[in-house]
Amino acid sequence: MRMQMRMAGPSPSPSRRTFYRYEPLPSPDAIRLLELHVPPVRPNDTDTLADHQDENEIHCSLKSFRPSEAPAYRALSYTWGHPLPSFSRPAPARGSQLGFRQGALDSNSSVPPRAGLGVLDGGVQGTAGHDDSSPDAESQQLHNRADARRFPIYCDGRTMLVTANLHDALHMLKGTMMAAHHHNTDPAAAPTKHLWIDAVCVNQDDVEERNAQVARMAQTFLSAESVEVWLGAEDQFTADAIAVIEAIASIPESLWNTISYTDFFDSSSTTPAASWHAKAGLAGPIPHASWLALIAFINRPWFRRAWVVQELTLARTAALVCGAHRVAWDKLDRTLSFVRSRRWYHHLSTDKMRHLPEIQAASLDDRFGDGGSFLASGTSFSMGAIYLSRTRRRFNASTEQRRRTGTSLEDLLQMHRETLATDPRDKVYAFLGLADRNTFTSQPTATTTAEAPTIKPDYSLPVHQVYTSVTTSLMLSQGDLRLLSHVQDASLTKIPDLPSWVPDYSVVLDPYPLLFRGKCNWSAAGHQTWTPPTAEVAAQMMERDGLLPVTGYMIDTITHAAAMPDEVADSPAYWAGIVDTAAGLADYYPFRSTVTPNNPARQAPPQSRIEALWRTLVANSYARTHPAPTTCGTLFIDYVLNMQARQALSGTPTSASDFLPHHQHHRHQTDSLVPAWHRLLDAEPEGSPYGRALYRARIACVVERMFQGTYEPIELAQLQHELDVASGRMRRVFRTEGGYLGTGPRSLKAGDEVWVLAGANVPMVLRRPAQGTTTERRRRLVGEAYVHGFMHSKRRGGDASVSWVDVVLE
Repeated sequence: MRMQMRMAGPSPSPSRRTFYRYEPLPSPDAIRLLELHVPPVRPNDTDTLADHQDENEIHCSLKSFRPSEAPAYRALSYTWGHPLPSFSRPAPARGSQLGFRQGALDSNSSVPPRAGLGVLDGGVQGTAGHDDSSPDAESQQLHNRADARRFPIYCDGRTMLVTANLHDALHMLKGTMMAAHHHNTDPAAAPTKHLWIDAVCVNQDDVEERNAQVARMAQTFLSAESVEVWLGAEDQFTADAIAVIEAIASIPESLWNTISYTDFFDSSSTTPAASWHAKAGLAGPIPHASWLALIAFINRPWFRRAWVVQELTLARTAALVCGAHRVAWDKLDRTLSFVRSRRWYHHLSTDKMRHLPEIQAASLDDRFGDGGSFLASGTSFSMGAIYLSRTRRRFNASTEQRRRTGTSLEDLLQMHRETLATDPRDKVYAFLGLADRNTFTSQPTATTTAEAPTIKPDYSLPVHQVYTSVTTSLMLSQGDLRLLSHVQDASLTKIPDLPSWVPDYSVVLDPYPLLFRGKCNWSAAGHQTWTPPTAEVAAQMMERDGLLPVTGYMIDTITHAAAMPDEVADSPAYWAGIVDTAAGLADYYPFRSTVTPNNPARQAPPQSRIEALWRTLVANSYARTHPAPTTCGTLFIDYVLNMQARQALSGTPTSASDFLPHHQHHRHQTDSLVPAWHRLLDAEPEGSPYGRALYRARIACVVERMFQGTYEPIELAQLQHELDVASGRMRRVFRTEGGYLGTGPRSLKAGDEVWVLAGANVPMVLRRPAQGTTTERRRRLVGEAYVHGFMHSKRRGGDASVSWVDVVLE
């Protein structure tokens, strides 16, 4: 009798041995909604909530609705794959095998545990109702694909297979509804019983339906009364991460500016009254171990999903659920904004924090994973989470402000390039619903003769065609070539048949474009603009043939390409190679004149080798200031001194070692850096501010501060960050035949050409294809480059003495 009372939805029947078959939607704008069936808890029912916790099956119904007739519903946001990072371990649950603990989600609800959670125990459950002789064999075959859909739920009495994480999410939703029914006698107070879940409510095997549903997905999430974000089971980091979010979210924004960039490294054990947490009004310090937990938390796969951007941005309200923990998105949003405003994301990485004394003392703590796997994982603070926060804030700004700023498809593709999608076409389609269509469509004008192709979801197209089409559309809409800066290094490209000038949106762009460094509106081409081809030519050349017609002039040919850090035995050898590259320069850097009709004698001031070197290594920008201030040059000298001192001492790394170019120090390391650097110093021309005099003065200053105990290498943290993203591990240093210095993509090599292209903001490295395979004017794009002396502001003109020629990129 009790089992009969508990059973919700269709009772077990032979139909469960067949698989669910979708009926066509009644109209293109219709949607399906899922209704979860929850065991009722009546006022006179003597059973307790615990008596219902062995109800492990999920029963539901699907029904189609036209938009005007749809009931109130919630939308679920989750990841189809495993929800935990590789270094996570599910937190032990009390009284069950469930990965999320039994406990309060809020003051009035709790999540009941369930046994046999496939995500956590690694088990693979068999296909329920599997029967090759079933009349529904075709439907069963559609669901029996190798995409991890192995967990059965029962929809309208038939079996439907879902991923393990969705199975867990459905149990979470069911648990919250059961708890709400148990604690609330008012039916109006219960959560909305209808849900929209992509994997269930959309027939994923019907391409036409997928196209239509993806095209209206923005409206689906806009219409939902709320969005439930399922992050997966609780792990060893969750509790500490939530504590950090709660603490940072409580700091009034008016106090943020009282906290500095370097305050992050306040000792948590001997914190004075003037420490940052005291200024922020917190009761106590936030241990660095808890910050590591926050890093782990926002590196959960959900934060990397491409579709999450739209799902969260359009949500009226959103709540994050992680195991038994529930936190409003607004609190995490405030935390992310704080971290961004203080630029603490520079510090938040396991590589930079694992040498802190506090972390070393706690390195055996079980929270950091078996054998310290998390600390050794090289995990950084997810910028994707910050960009997610920024996009939601921008979209939720006032209508007037949105009308002024817009949300362009280009911006969305740029900000969320590091997101992931099972189908690489979704790296474009996932953002169409958020983008202002005026930013990627255009009509022919007096200066733009080509009409941008229409972009709409079409899963029948090959990926390279989707990416080429969207890039063509954006270039024609913008009337420039700034998207060339978003082409990844060739070694990272995954999509076959992609033209060299089309970004592979499926891969992370690392490093980010030079345009994002500083607030200077760089324009290497001055006032020269790209002339888009006619509509007919654009359709044929760009979309079909993968050829991009451009105009430009060649700056020079690369003759020397320095090694990258991972291509040499140790860090001193890498830096010795950089110094040798600079040693081949002339006494004073050969700036090309920027003569224009309005500026007949514009010439850059002379710069010595060392100044040209450090300005090149930071792309002449420091702390988002362009050009970099001269104080950055003094910091660079200190950086070299610090590196030489540590090489000589070869001591045990300290907490500051992460701001230096290497972490391990051994007495057998090469000493090639010191003589190479001294040769560069000796070669400085007379009167150079970077000669021996400054070097000796900085040595005296650093040694004195060391003896006084006031020397803090943390001062070099900002410079290390600038070197990392502008050169270092991300860009290859090169020298040209004419004596220009620059940095460019990893794949560049001697013999490549450096060009200025009309309509591109920065110079580009181009490569001649193999002889005999193409015409003289054909080139392949290698990537963008910083060439010292060719990064003009748009207030200046280009070089009036050069001849522009037509080239075709293939």
